[in-house]
Amino acid sequence: MNRRVLLVDDEPAIIKLLRFIFQDAGFDVESVGSGEEALAVTDRWHPDLVVLDIGLPGMSGLDVCRALHAARIPVLVLSSHDQDDDVVEGLEEGADDYVTKPFNHRELLLRAEKLIERGVRLSLDEETDLIQVGELEIDAAKALVRRAGTAIYLTPTEIQILKLLARTPGRPVDIDTILKQVWKHPDRLGGPEMVKVNIRRLRHKIETDPTEPRYILNRRGMGYYLEP
Repeated sequence: MNRRVLLVDDEPAIIKLLRFIFQDAGFDVESVGSGEEALAVTDRWHPDLVVLDIGLPGMSGLDVCRALHAARIPVLVLSSHDQDDDVVEGLEEGADDYVTKPFNHRELLLRAEKLIERGVRLSLDEETDLIQVGELEIDAAKALVRRAGTAIYLTPTEIQILKLLARTPGRPVDIDTILKQVWKHPDRLGGPEMVKVNIRRLRHKIETDPTEPRYILNRRGMGYYLEP
């Protein structure tokens, strides 16, 4: 079965280009021009990835990000050079990665394939052992963490970061290592911000008080770690 990608952009020329790129690479492609249509197609078609322009008419791209994040569908954001703030907001609302227009075709495909691979790797994960770090019980196969018996569901990106930190409790993992292990791009432009945004998302899900974290901590100049 071919990988499915949903394209969401209100510019016909961009949709035409994206459709050519992904179909030429062997993807099944659907495309829409609004956030409302995107969510309707997502419910019906169940894409492996959504490529989303933040600046949509009607329902905002940020609202779409939020809804797709709740459904744990990977999102690759398209942005213009003057939309840096929108990109950060998109990442905070659940986007997994971004590409800036005008984009390199090979880079776009590489990022798309990595995001899909991350989700497939979770669904096929044969690892059944749970990872216990202090009060947290991490179930990588189900992409969730349990805190005091409560199940908290994570996205593929979030669970990969948490698994990485869980390998070495109490020992900081620097941002370059997180980028290399999770995104496969240690020199990713804007990468540090993506890591920070995902750490914030994890804290909001896992911590009782995200402003005073007790599980996911930071050691200045060294990186992030899980408190054992």
